Amino acid sequence: MTTHSENASTLSQPVIIVRTGQDAQNPHIGILTIGDWSVKCSTGRNGLVNAADKREGDAKTPIGRYPLRYGFYDPTVFSDAFRSFDFPFLPKPENYRWSEDSNSEFYNQLVFETDENQPSRRGERLFDVFIPVGWNDAVPVKGTGSAIFIHAARPDYSGTAGCVVVAHEHLEELARRLKPGMMIDIQSASATNDNLGDKTGK
Repeated sequence: MTTHSENASTLSQPVIIVRTGQDAQNPHIGILTIGDWSVKCSTGRNGLVNAADKREGDAKTPIGRYPLRYGFYDPTVFSDAFRSFDFPFLPKPENYRWSEDSNSEFYNQLVFETDENQPSRRGERLFDVFIPVGWNDAVPVKGTGSAIFIHAARPDYSGTAGCVVVAHEHLEELARRLKPGMMIDIQSASATNDNLGDKTGK
Protein backbone atom coordinates (compact mmCIF):
# COMPACT_ATOMS: atom_id res chain seq x y z
CA MET A 1 0.00 0.00 0.00
CA THR A 2 1.25 3.44 -0.86
CA THR A 3 2.31 5.59 2.08
CA HIS A 4 0.72 9.02 2.10
CA SER A 5 2.10 11.98 4.01
CA GLU A 6 -0.26 13.66 6.43
CA ASN A 7 0.98 17.06 5.28
CA ALA A 8 -0.82 17.93 2.06
CA SER A 9 1.71 20.62 1.22
CA THR A 10 4.47 18.04 0.77
CA LEU A 11 2.59 16.12 -1.90
CA SER A 12 3.42 16.58 -5.56
CA GLN A 13 -0.06 17.88 -6.41
CA PRO A 14 -2.81 19.57 -4.39
CA VAL A 15 -4.59 17.01 -2.25
CA ILE A 16 -7.49 16.92 0.19
CA ILE A 17 -6.55 14.59 3.04
CA VAL A 18 -9.42 12.68 4.68
CA ARG A 19 -8.62 10.55 7.71
CA THR A 20 -11.26 8.71 9.74
CA GLY A 21 -11.41 6.45 12.77
CA GLN A 22 -10.00 8.75 15.43
CA ASP A 23 -13.30 8.30 17.35
CA ALA A 24 -13.86 4.61 18.05
CA GLN A 25 -17.52 5.23 18.92
CA ASN A 26 -18.13 7.01 15.61
CA PRO A 27 -15.71 5.51 13.06
CA HIS A 28 -17.34 7.38 10.16
CA ILE A 29 -16.24 10.70 11.69
CA GLY A 30 -12.91 12.10 10.56
CA ILE A 31 -10.84 15.14 9.70
CA LEU A 32 -10.63 16.77 6.27
CA THR A 33 -7.45 18.77 5.65
CA ILE A 34 -6.36 21.11 2.86
CA GLY A 35 -2.94 22.54 3.61
CA ASP A 36 -3.13 24.27 7.00
CA TRP A 37 -6.96 24.16 7.14
CA SER A 38 -8.70 21.24 8.88
CA VAL A 39 -12.37 20.61 9.64
CA LYS A 40 -14.52 17.80 10.95
CA CYS A 41 -16.00 15.52 8.29
CA SER A 42 -18.10 12.40 7.98
CA THR A 43 -17.92 9.46 5.58
CA GLY A 44 -19.93 6.32 4.81
CA ARG A 45 -22.11 5.09 7.65
CA ASN A 46 -20.68 1.59 7.21
CA GLY A 47 -17.09 2.83 7.19
CA LEU A 48 -14.37 2.73 4.58
CA VAL A 49 -13.80 -0.06 2.08
CA ASN A 50 -10.92 -1.16 -0.14
CA ALA A 51 -11.55 0.06 -3.67
CA ALA A 52 -11.73 -3.48 -5.08
CA ASP A 53 -14.53 -4.36 -2.66
CA LYS A 54 -16.72 -1.28 -3.18
CA ARG A 55 -20.30 -2.15 -4.18
CA GLU A 56 -23.41 -0.16 -5.05
CA GLY A 57 -25.54 0.53 -2.00
CA ASP A 58 -23.02 -0.62 0.62
CA ALA A 59 -22.91 2.83 2.30
CA LYS A 60 -19.10 2.68 2.39
CA THR A 61 -16.54 5.22 1.23
CA PRO A 62 -13.79 3.85 -1.04
CA ILE A 63 -10.21 4.04 0.23
CA GLY A 64 -7.70 5.61 -2.14
CA ARG A 65 -6.83 8.75 -4.04
CA TYR A 66 -9.28 10.12 -6.59
CA PRO A 67 -9.49 13.17 -8.86
CA LEU A 68 -11.78 16.15 -8.38
CA ARG A 69 -12.57 17.74 -11.74
CA TYR A 70 -15.41 20.23 -11.19
CA GLY A 71 -18.16 21.20 -8.79
CA PHE A 72 -21.61 22.75 -8.62
CA TYR A 73 -23.05 25.50 -6.41
CA ASP A 74 -26.61 26.65 -5.90
CA PRO A 75 -26.81 30.25 -7.20
CA THR A 76 -29.92 30.85 -5.08
CA VAL A 77 -27.83 30.24 -1.95
CA PHE A 78 -24.31 31.39 -2.84
CA SER A 79 -23.12 34.33 -4.88
CA ASP A 80 -21.44 33.98 -8.24
CA ALA A 81 -18.12 34.44 -6.43
CA PHE A 82 -17.84 30.67 -6.93
CA ARG A 83 -17.20 31.36 -10.62
CA SER A 84 -14.07 33.31 -9.67
CA PHE A 85 -12.51 30.52 -7.61
CA ASP A 86 -9.49 28.65 -8.99
CA PHE A 87 -11.40 25.37 -9.13
CA PRO A 88 -14.08 25.14 -11.84
CA PHE A 89 -17.59 25.56 -10.42
CA LEU A 90 -20.83 25.71 -12.37
CA PRO A 91 -24.29 26.83 -11.26
CA LYS A 92 -26.27 23.83 -10.07
CA PRO A 93 -28.88 22.76 -12.66
CA GLU A 94 -32.54 23.23 -11.86
CA ASN A 95 -33.31 19.59 -12.53
CA TYR A 96 -30.92 16.69 -12.66
CA ARG A 97 -30.18 13.29 -11.21
CA TRP A 98 -27.08 11.19 -10.81
CA SER A 99 -27.83 7.70 -12.08
CA GLU A 100 -27.29 5.03 -9.42
CA ASP A 101 -29.13 2.36 -11.41
CA SER A 102 -26.60 -0.36 -12.27
CA ASN A 103 -28.75 -1.40 -15.23
CA SER A 104 -28.83 2.06 -16.76
CA GLU A 105 -26.67 3.06 -19.69
CA PHE A 106 -26.09 6.29 -17.76
CA TYR A 107 -24.81 4.56 -14.61
CA ASN A 108 -22.75 6.92 -12.45
CA GLN A 109 -23.36 9.87 -14.75
CA LEU A 110 -25.07 13.23 -14.39
CA VAL A 111 -28.40 13.20 -16.21
CA PHE A 112 -30.31 16.41 -16.94
CA GLU A 113 -34.05 16.06 -16.49
CA THR A 114 -36.13 17.36 -19.40
CA ASP A 115 -39.52 16.96 -17.69
CA GLU A 116 -40.47 20.51 -16.65
CA ASN A 117 -42.94 19.08 -14.12
CA GLN A 118 -40.10 17.68 -12.03
CA PRO A 119 -39.51 19.69 -8.81
CA SER A 120 -36.44 21.90 -8.75
CA ARG A 121 -33.32 20.40 -7.19
CA ARG A 122 -32.21 23.82 -6.00
CA GLY A 123 -32.69 24.63 -2.34
CA GLU A 124 -31.58 21.16 -1.19
CA ARG A 125 -29.38 22.23 1.70
CA LEU A 126 -27.19 19.12 1.69
CA PHE A 127 -26.37 19.75 -1.96
CA ASP A 128 -26.04 23.54 -2.05
CA VAL A 129 -22.48 22.75 -3.09
CA PHE A 130 -21.38 19.36 -4.35
CA ILE A 131 -18.16 18.13 -5.92
CA PRO A 132 -18.17 14.76 -7.67
CA VAL A 133 -15.35 12.45 -6.60
CA GLY A 134 -13.74 10.69 -9.54
CA TRP A 135 -14.74 7.21 -8.43
CA ASN A 136 -15.68 4.62 -11.07
CA ASP A 137 -16.41 7.33 -13.61
CA ALA A 138 -13.90 7.12 -16.46
CA VAL A 139 -15.46 3.86 -17.70
CA PRO A 140 -18.09 3.02 -15.05
CA VAL A 141 -18.16 -0.61 -13.98
CA LYS A 142 -21.75 -1.43 -13.14
CA GLY A 143 -22.48 -2.31 -9.54
CA THR A 144 -19.20 -1.03 -8.11
CA GLY A 145 -20.50 2.24 -6.69
CA SER A 146 -21.73 5.58 -7.89
CA ALA A 147 -22.57 9.13 -6.85
CA ILE A 148 -19.67 9.75 -4.46
CA PHE A 149 -19.53 13.47 -3.69
CA ILE A 150 -18.18 16.03 -1.29
CA HIS A 151 -21.19 17.96 0.05
CA ALA A 152 -22.80 19.35 3.20
CA ALA A 153 -23.19 17.24 6.34
CA ARG A 154 -26.32 16.85 8.38
CA PRO A 155 -26.16 18.72 11.69
CA ASP A 156 -25.37 15.49 13.59
CA TYR A 157 -22.64 14.43 11.15
CA SER A 158 -24.42 11.14 10.63
CA GLY A 159 -22.80 8.68 8.27
CA THR A 160 -23.48 8.94 4.56
CA ALA A 161 -24.24 6.58 1.68
CA GLY A 162 -20.54 6.85 0.79
CA CYS A 163 -19.94 10.57 0.34
CA VAL A 164 -17.52 12.79 2.25
CA VAL A 165 -19.34 15.64 3.99
CA VAL A 166 -18.45 18.77 5.97
CA ALA A 167 -20.54 21.36 7.81
CA HIS A 168 -22.58 23.64 5.56
CA GLU A 169 -20.77 26.65 7.05
CA HIS A 170 -17.47 25.30 5.72
CA LEU A 171 -18.57 24.73 2.11
CA GLU A 172 -17.55 28.10 0.72
CA GLU A 173 -14.13 28.05 2.37
CA LEU A 174 -13.54 24.51 1.13
CA ALA A 175 -14.51 25.59 -2.38
CA ARG A 176 -12.17 28.58 -2.20
CA ARG A 177 -9.25 26.32 -1.27
CA LEU A 178 -9.71 23.84 -4.11
CA LYS A 179 -7.28 23.96 -7.02
CA PRO A 180 -7.44 22.58 -10.55
CA GLY A 181 -6.09 19.06 -10.61
CA MET A 182 -7.02 18.50 -6.97
CA MET A 183 -7.14 14.96 -5.62
CA ILE A 184 -8.83 13.55 -2.55
CA ASP A 185 -6.93 10.99 -0.48
CA ILE A 186 -9.14 8.84 1.78
CA GLN A 187 -7.66 6.51 4.40
CA SER A 188 -8.27 5.41 7.96
CA ALA A 189 -6.09 7.14 10.51
CA SER A 190 -4.94 3.79 11.89
CA ALA A 191 -3.83 2.51 8.49
CA THR A 192 -1.90 5.71 7.88
CA ASN A 193 -0.19 5.45 11.25
CA ASP A 194 0.68 1.80 10.57
CA ASN A 195 2.24 2.80 7.24
CA LEU A 196 4.26 5.58 8.84
CA GLY A 197 5.40 3.16 11.52
CA ASP A 198 6.54 0.63 8.90
CA LYS A 199 8.41 3.37 7.06
CA THR A 200 10.27 4.52 10.18
CA GLY A 201 10.85 1.00 11.47
CA LYS A 202 8.70 1.49 14.56
